[in-house]
Amino acid sequence: MSADKLSCELVWKSDFPSSLSSIFLSFDSKYVSAVSCNGELSFFDAIDGSLKYRLDISFPLICSQIDDTTMEAFVFGKNGVARVSASGQLLWRKNIKTPIINGVVSQYLKNFMICYEGNKIVIADYNAVPKYKGTIDSKGPISSVYASKNSENYALVTSAGDVFYLRYDGSVLWQFCINDNLSSVSMSKDGRVVFIGSSDNKVLCLHSEQKVLFNYALKSSVVCTDISEDGKYFAVGCSDGSVYVLNESGGTVFYDKPVGSVSKIFLTDNAQSILTLSDNRLITMYKICEKKSVEKCSNDMAAYIELDGAKINFTDGSLLKNKVAEDNEKYIEF
Repeated sequence: MSADKLSCELVWKSDFPSSLSSIFLSFDSKYVSAVSCNGELSFFDAIDGSLKYRLDISFPLICSQIDDTTMEAFVFGKNGVARVSASGQLLWRKNIKTPIINGVVSQYLKNFMICYEGNKIVIADYNAVPKYKGTIDSKGPISSVYASKNSENYALVTSAGDVFYLRYDGSVLWQFCINDNLSSVSMSKDGRVVFIGSSDNKVLCLHSEQKVLFNYALKSSVVCTDISEDGKYFAVGCSDGSVYVLNESGGTVFYDKPVGSVSKIFLTDNAQSILTLSDNRLITMYKICEKKSVEKCSNDMAAYIELDGAKINFTDGSLLKNKVAEDNEKYIEF
């Protein structure tokens, strides 16, 4: 099916009165978590958008993740991290002294990673026991991190254009460098395909064997990316509200501009539906379906421009420097 024969159909939406920091769609596409700047976690059914529970975590939140094997949610705030049960009960909450900029859960390993200011990272188990502490060697701050469903590896990008492919123990398997401000990273469920977006209007798809699969320039800044669970489709959300779905070769199979500025995007298996967070308050689930109208939107399609591959290269080597933090009685520093 070509892009001009497809459209998106609204399934459900939830409009929040207060600003949301982020949303997350579980790997099995059954649940959605949303966190707000005022410290509230909301947990939804992804099928119909019904609210399962709402919980006040008591500190401003940055992002959340869901382990779909347990339905537990992990929430990350500027100065804390918390674990919440499937029923919405707070299991534990830890205060962190060093400001957090991002966090991710590896349900395959039952670990989570916290990214701090200064490009420090900590990998801990589900009970918040530290297993690794180190520093990412990049001239720019960490902008995005991802852990896939069935892989022990992590992907991490920085605003300086560095892509790090990390082992479960924090060591660097390889580093990829590009002259762009990288904004988002996602991986296939087996961890073998890494999909990256930049605020310089570009997307880049890499194989874990250090191969470039495709790379393109779009018409507007890329804010968020995602890969369908089957690894066959790639979603892109842009600052102007444009939404793209690409196939394995980088071809556009779907394009639309249904919302405002998109800050988060998720794709269900086989690219059947798209979940977005737009304008920092509106969560929307769309179903991709055959267009009912004969009207064409080809004039809105982005013109893809192939990047110059000579500007990007891989470097091997361990680029993390171990750094042990001191414990504090008031704060728990991983």
